[in-house]
Parts: sequence; structure tokens; C-alpha cells
Amino acid sequence: MGRVKDKKGRFIGIPYQIASHEKFYTLSAQAIKLLLDLLHQYHGANNGSQSACWSLMRKRGWKSSSTLHRAYKELQETGFVVITKRGKKIRGHPTLCAITWNGIDDAKRGHDEGIKVTSVPLNLWRQ
Repeated sequence: MGRVKDKKGRFIGIPYQIASHEKFYTLSAQAIKLLLDLLHQYHGANNGSQSACWSLMRKRGWKSSSTLHRAYKELQETGFVVITKRGKKIRGHPTLCAITWNGIDDAKRGHDEGIKVTSVPLNLWRQ
């Protein structure tokens, strides 16, 4: 009789070395929530295609666009996310970002100049 595999499904993981880093535990609660919301969009092969646009984040429980903007800016300034493609003020063209502890994956819409597809993490949060 064959071995039965557990179906664990997807999960949102933050590596221990990141969660125990000073930059992480000094993040605001809103920045941590946004980081979890961005990780929720990640499925293993789409890093660089995450979006914190208001229409998506409102569905995830965000009540204030200014709070969302401050949290997004905090994640950028601390190096946990990097913008991979600047959005346009046209519906369907949001600003995209990547989680910096994972490599950047190829995107259907491409990335801005200076952003390269790489399996090596940028780890900007370490700087």
C-alpha cells in the first residue's frame, strides 16, 4: 500500500532570519500587514508582480489609502520590497513590486529598466 501525502496547500512564509532581524521587528503593524498581503499574492514564480493597489488592498481589509501608502513607503525604505514596474494612472496598470528576500521572476508585462530577472535575492533589507 502506497504512502499517503498530506495536502498542506500554499502558505505565507517569512524566513526566520528575516523575522528576527531588527529592521523587521521595528516595522509598524501596518507595514507587516501589507507585507503579509503582498506575500499572499506570491505563488512561487511571480515575485515582482505583486501589487499594493487600492482596489486589491481594500478587499484585503484596508480602510485608508493614506495608511496603505505609508506602509508601502515604509517597506520600500526598509528594503523589504522593491518596485519592479511603475504603474500608470490607467486602470489595469498598477505599480508592481517584489519581495527582496526572493529572486525576481519573469513577468508577463516585463519590468522597468534596471530590474533584472534573477534567482539571487536582492536582500535589500540587510543594508
